[in-house]
Amino acid sequence: MEKSIILFDGPCTLCNKSVAWIERRDSKNQFLFGSLQGNWAKTHVPHHLLKEDTVLLFSRGQFYTRSTAALIILSSLPYWHWTLLFKAVPRFVRNGVYRSIAKNREQWFGTGYCALLPDDKIVK
Repeated sequence: MEKSIILFDGPCTLCNKSVAWIERRDSKNQFLFGSLQGNWAKTHVPHHLLKEDTVLLFSRGQFYTRSTAALIILSSLPYWHWTLLFKAVPRFVRNGVYRSIAKNREQWFGTGYCALLPDDKIVK
């Protein structure tokens, strides 16, 4: 099974805590992690997708962003399959909520150090 790659904003506390939360629940060992600022992202991700206000999922040869990425990630975890129900909500509404959280995340959660080195490799 080819692993999916989750890219996140390295200095974001919410992002780092989310990665730790996902990693604890990834009983199928299906995800690898990297930062949007890392070398893998710089060499593999199309430039227009490299935005620090989004989570980026690379799965089965495709990139997914914002709420779609979050829903795919969550629904892949045990006991969280029900989150796929939110795909019925129009993407512009889901992404509006996502953007609101992204816009305020540093105020609400602060900033910190990246869980990965700046020149990270994709890691588990």
